[in-house]
Amino acid sequence: MCKVKVVHVVHDFLFGGIEAFLFYLTQAQAKNPELDVSILCCQDKDAIANKRIVNTGIPIFYVKLNPFDYNIRTYRKILKITNTHDIVHLHIFKPLMAEALRFSKAKIIYTNHSAGVDGRPDTISFKAKTRLLVRFLNSICDSVTNNSLYTKDFWIKMGVKNPSNSVIYNGVLFKDSWNEKRALEEFPSLNEKFIIGTTSRFISWKRVEYLIEAFFEMQKNNDDVMLLLVGDGETREKLTAYVEELGITKKVIFAGFQTNVIDYQAVMNLCVFASSSEPFGLVAVECLHLGKPTIVFKDGGGITEIIEGIEKDFIVDDIPQLTSLLQAKYTEFVEGEVDDSAQKRIEYAERFNVVEIEKEFYDLYKQTVNF
Repeated sequence: MCKVKVVHVVHDFLFGGIEAFLFYLTQAQAKNPELDVSILCCQDKDAIANKRIVNTGIPIFYVKLNPFDYNIRTYRKILKITNTHDIVHLHIFKPLMAEALRFSKAKIIYTNHSAGVDGRPDTISFKAKTRLLVRFLNSICDSVTNNSLYTKDFWIKMGVKNPSNSVIYNGVLFKDSWNEKRALEEFPSLNEKFIIGTTSRFISWKRVEYLIEAFFEMQKNNDDVMLLLVGDGETREKLTAYVEELGITKKVIFAGFQTNVIDYQAVMNLCVFASSSEPFGLVAVECLHLGKPTIVFKDGGGITEIIEGIEKDFIVDDIPQLTSLLQAKYTEFVEGEVDDSAQKRIEYAERFNVVEIEKEFYDLYKQTVNF
């Protein structure tokens, strides 16, 4: 049997959306008997902090690529690897590597994982890199995919004109079981409480402070509520100080980074993601698959696109509207109202099952290499 040989290219196995998607996708692709999948990581093997992709058994090549790396031997190593594959599937953009791939024998597919400018660098170098990326997508790539309609529209506005430009949503490898007791045992104050939560990187455009502010207003007249914040990042210290300033430290738990976030999502009565210009939003899909009510903001980008398909009433315009919705869902909980939409959310989330997403990429691979 002739297999399609594909190598995914990433910078590092960082804790974020791209890493999570690659973790899910490569496991699904490894089960496809007509695919031979591997990864090219542009980092030293010893420098990898997040080992979960490494532990899947997917073959990984390591070629460290420094910023503005002008060493021709580095690019020769990369080309030596790509030339043994049918498809190079890029998830990152490095201008010099992109130019080197002009000489690759493999077909080039690039997935856009980012969109929007909220909270992103607004520097000359960032703008120059964006222009170079557009040129690369138009002149070197055989196919371009985007993780949402929002992302595709953004890059079209930026100048992408590649005729092979499609949307293939990110996918999730859903778990069949989880440890719901884990969070309750680790944080006993959560027991018998109405739990509002989020799982997120703590960076500026995730806007976790919006959720904190809405929770602060909502909890004033409700003693049996808790806010569970799962994640870490550069804004954590500022967020912790904000919680202390508001005087709600006893009602807010910073759980830190967790590898099995589903254990924490499972205890949440309500999930909130306040991001702006989010390209996709795997966490929202994960929460929906647990049947959880999931709230996003109107300017959330791709994550809003997900919620639009199932519960438009859970898209808010601002913090006061979020506060009101938190209170409304809490009131329903206290009054014992049954959430009859849980099963609908689970069924809807299956649209983003990585098993189905893998099939879409495989079809694209075959089309690109004319198999």
